[in-house]
Amino acid sequence: MKRQYFMILFVFLSGCATYFTVPSEEAFRQPFPPITENVKTTLYRSSFSNETVNEEGMAILGVLKGGPDGLRQNAAFELFQGLRAKFPSARIVPRKDVIQRARNSGRFKTLNQLLKEYQERRVIDQEALREWRVIEGVRYFFIAQVPKNEKHTHTKRLQYGEDGVAGKVHVFSSGPSPISYAVEKDIVLRGEVWDARCGKIVWKGISHAQSLEPGKLERVRVEDLFTALTRNLVAEMDRAMSEIANPSSPPVKGC
Repeated sequence: MKRQYFMILFVFLSGCATYFTVPSEEAFRQPFPPITENVKTTLYRSSFSNETVNEEGMAILGVLKGGPDGLRQNAAFELFQGLRAKFPSARIVPRKDVIQRARNSGRFKTLNQLLKEYQERRVIDQEALREWRVIEGVRYFFIAQVPKNEKHTHTKRLQYGEDGVAGKVHVFSSGPSPISYAVEKDIVLRGEVWDARCGKIVWKGISHAQSLEPGKLERVRVEDLFTALTRNLVAEMDRAMSEIANPSSPPVKGC
């Protein structure tokens, strides 16, 4: 029985290893490698402001299909942390609470169908959105997606006679040996905020983070990239709100 449990654990960890790398002690001793980051956002409604978010709250309605479930959960968690830090006075509802309430109220399938139709057609059911507004007690709903999640290992192969001592023949029992020299991670996070009162999209953004480092000293974790992605995305959302806001002319609260 113990052997069976060990094998199950081994398979589970092996499946996650591609995404959730544990840095070695030697890697931790190295300087943290740079992460290339860029983000683009668009604010559609001036009514979407720090003031209205703090007053009427926001919920993470879901993370659309794309990438392993573990990564989607990671994205939802980091988004919640970023939104809560940026809007400390607001009611920010995490994805797990939305899912739990959907299960408790018998609306879990309805929620999944809402997100599925939105992902396929990019049109949201406004009546359903208003229903979730009542359930969650917030005005705004954040919908996220991880459209790109890639990890590549760049290798070069030691060919016959390469790097060898002159006059010495190197024999490979199973062909040239691959030598890892760099690991590249490339992740994109897309987000949209919908106003349940108006039934309209009020903001959207896309954040991109990329890292490149020596394979034997791999240190950047997926969690590090998601932290960068969400930090930049939420910061740009806040910046867009601040640019629109004008003390002499407060943002309109209506639609």
